[in-house]
Amino acid sequence: MSRKILRLAKLLAVSIVSLVPSGETSAQAPRLTIERLYSLPRIIGTPPRSFAWSSDGRHLAFLWNDEGRNFRDVWVLDTAAPDQVPTRVTHLPHLDPLSGPTLDPVAAAESEERAERDPGVTAVTWHPDGRRLLITFRGDLWLVTPDGQPRRLTDTPALETQAAYSPAGDLLAFLTQGELWLMAADPPAAASGTPAAVRRIDSISPDVGIASFRWSPTGSRIAVLERDRRDVALRGIPDYLSDETRLVEVRRAYPGELPARQRLGFVSARSLDSREPVQWVELDEGPASPESPWLLLSYAWAPDGERLAVDTSDLYAKDRRIFQVDVRSASPPAARIVVRERDPLNETYYYWRIAWSTDSRHLYFLSDRDQDYHVYALATGREGLEASEPRRLTRGDWAVAEMHPVEGGLIVVGNRGRPEERQLFRVDDPGGEVTRVSHRPGTHAPTLSPDGRYAAVAFSSDTTPPELLLTTLDPVSATSGPEDGLAVVERLVTDSPTPEFSGYAWVAPQYVTFRSHVDGTELHGRLTLPPDYDPDRRYPAILGSVYTESVRNQWGGRTAHPTWGLDQYLAQQGYVLLNVDVRGSWGRGRDHRRGIRLDYGGMDIEDLESGVRFLESEGYVDLERVGIWGSSYGGLMTVMSLFRKPGLYAAGVAGAPATNVWHALTGQMAVMMAPEDQAEAYADSSPFLHAEGLEDPLMIIHGMRDQIVLFKDTATLVQRLIMLGKDVDLVALPNAGHGWDNEGLAQTRFAFGKLVQHFERHLGGERR
Repeated sequence: MSRKILRLAKLLAVSIVSLVPSGETSAQAPRLTIERLYSLPRIIGTPPRSFAWSSDGRHLAFLWNDEGRNFRDVWVLDTAAPDQVPTRVTHLPHLDPLSGPTLDPVAAAESEERAERDPGVTAVTWHPDGRRLLITFRGDLWLVTPDGQPRRLTDTPALETQAAYSPAGDLLAFLTQGELWLMAADPPAAASGTPAAVRRIDSISPDVGIASFRWSPTGSRIAVLERDRRDVALRGIPDYLSDETRLVEVRRAYPGELPARQRLGFVSARSLDSREPVQWVELDEGPASPESPWLLLSYAWAPDGERLAVDTSDLYAKDRRIFQVDVRSASPPAARIVVRERDPLNETYYYWRIAWSTDSRHLYFLSDRDQDYHVYALATGREGLEASEPRRLTRGDWAVAEMHPVEGGLIVVGNRGRPEERQLFRVDDPGGEVTRVSHRPGTHAPTLSPDGRYAAVAFSSDTTPPELLLTTLDPVSATSGPEDGLAVVERLVTDSPTPEFSGYAWVAPQYVTFRSHVDGTELHGRLTLPPDYDPDRRYPAILGSVYTESVRNQWGGRTAHPTWGLDQYLAQQGYVLLNVDVRGSWGRGRDHRRGIRLDYGGMDIEDLESGVRFLESEGYVDLERVGIWGSSYGGLMTVMSLFRKPGLYAAGVAGAPATNVWHALTGQMAVMMAPEDQAEAYADSSPFLHAEGLEDPLMIIHGMRDQIVLFKDTATLVQRLIMLGKDVDLVALPNAGHGWDNEGLAQTRFAFGKLVQHFERHLGGERR
């Protein structure tokens, strides 16, 4: 049987599985296990990523593994051949785990981990000639032809990142250890050490360096963003796995302390021989700058190469300024404010975006100045952007997450129609008409072709693991809808799940709404019922993984954690699962988003209780057996729920819980403001000060190398609970950072196994 026929048969099998409704199952389906769900090859396959278009928009390159392994090679799709499957163009050497009956178990586990941590190719972009590909493989740059062997361009100890060719294709720029390097686009093969014909923009110190750069459309300049971390406090993270315990110092600021400083500049890129210094831009940021640096959120070149837009904010997300930098002016280039938005009650997490129209006549920006995020346009006049009232392009009871300019308008990503989805819409400018151009229910994240005809879409849904779609953006074709040629409008390019996938009974969640028991606000939930659901039974239930923006139609709901397999396993074991979009979640309106202002562990955990009350009203949940779990901020909500609402939950599991808000990241000041001004709010939102309320079984899972939520805070909380005579189980992971459930499959299996055992012990999933 040919590969194409096998592929079609497999797609049909997956489609059949995705149609099995919640509450039904097959007696022949095998049982899911944590061991198999989180091992290689992955049942759901390897998500395709890093989509790169050739300059003519005909060829799409991406990284993928079609066997469910972590090692990705480069694949290329010819969009002019509608029936062609993607072609694998690299076959790079990879690590295979050792095996054999006499192999030591520890050696086998270490070998498996080394193979798992070998990612293969990590970046890909097209050479300007459209025939060759530039890839990053094991830290170095290589040039690849579809029918030839890769040729190494760099051979250095450091990692090369963000490689990008100049618009003319004569120079190649990349970053390494905070330095910007320029080299000829077609240098001779590299020898060990420094590449040939290189110009470097050196970093001042290890704590000062270039964080990102952008070629100007004319190729004469490069805009560079420098990050200076010299004033950021040093904190120690103990390393217990070295031969001797050692203290690893990291730059880590607390709220109220100085974060990294940023500044924007320009580098001349006329030749490799140029030694002109960086021209730094003076942004008029006001008197707050010395003690409270502004955040440079993003910057974007106008397509004509004459102006650069810069989006900035204060640390509290209450004062936003968009600058125009005119690069035609004398050195240093002049900058002036063209948009300013001030709102002392705002709570945004910096979801703002900027983008230029393809003709440079408008600057588009996302703003939540009304009830939710929508697109506004600022016109360009004789002197550049006009600091006048912008024109609104989208409106209504929905929100825009991304915007991508095309000729005559924009492609935006939003949740219009179904708040749990992210669909593609075309916005005509100046008319502002909004037309949906994607059709499959789920989450669509596009990378547009240079000509605006297609989008390479990272897609997934509740019933479809991550795949690559080729979506036609032409408005005539796009309006045809699913019944009139969906396969043409949205072409499924990859087929990632292994054949094993279709043999399991995957449960599709439902979307529900209910009212807050506090103020009547409509809340949204993602409900998963057991596959053998019987309305006459009373099931145990688990809220979680609790977090903001967890009610999404995408594979696993919230993809920051690999909970897709855990959720399916728990449902199979007889648990009802509920996620709630608590206050602070994106896309539910401004008032909903502001509901956690100065109030972590307040209205958010009330929304979770509203979820419990919803389950009570449905009548199929045993309220004596309701659990809760979450990680990071979700860990904060878990422990705060147990501390403040004893008896509501029979058990909880908190992963990397943020129990001390004084030790949060500086970005949390968008919610909490400065600690010296809001000491009472910080105390009220820090769970370790409410530990005396614990009455129900609590497990904490935390990585001892966590630099985001420090393990020290968990140690402090556990000691406080001991002194209070409370009971707590601590699972300390010596080799884990903040992503404790996504940093190695052996660790994931171990940690999720502990979580499952805790809930089985206190909720009893199999008991009815």
